[in-house]
Amino acid sequence: MTEKEPNLTDLKGEVNRLQEEIHRLEGKKQKSVKSLFRWQSFSRPYTKRSTKWFVYTLLLVAIILLVLLFVREFFIIAPVLALAFVAYILATVPPEIVENEITTQGINNASHSYLWNELDDFWIIEKNGFTILYIDTFIQWPRRLIILINTQDKEKIKDILARYIPYRELPKTSWLDSVADTLSHGFHKLTS
Repeated sequence: MTEKEPNLTDLKGEVNRLQEEIHRLEGKKQKSVKSLFRWQSFSRPYTKRSTKWFVYTLLLVAIILLVLLFVREFFIIAPVLALAFVAYILATVPPEIVENEITTQGINNASHSYLWNELDDFWIIEKNGFTILYIDTFIQWPRRLIILINTQDKEKIKDILARYIPYRELPKTSWLDSVADTLSHGFHKLTS
């Protein structure tokens, strides 16, 4: 029993010494994180909706619900009502203001951090009076970051990001993006 105790003590001492060595070596490798650009923005695009928009949305949902009732698709009624509720909430609740930062390690957006090796490419679009930065990612969720930027900061942000990830002159769009834009544009034209 007395032979094992000194060996155990020796092993604990060796483990502590190795841990200190690991911490010392990791400290040398770690680069300091520098902030390259910082700004505040809304967490999502937001437009105050008119009463006409709410009336048209209510009528559209009511017509869809009536059609679903006539064809006896009761299970689809709940998702339609859920989507209508989400549209109502997004139209009435203003977005929060979030902190955005580009650092030497990646991008910090609304208390989430994304490293450069997790980011694919980016592009900037002017849409509905907002300047929007889109960044595709390699991670499962979110697949795409959507960050509002100030129009006057567009070129500075573009120059900084282009040092780390590729810039796309033409935005990446799928057929689903095109259909959503067309429907959204048509509905907003109808309600304004």
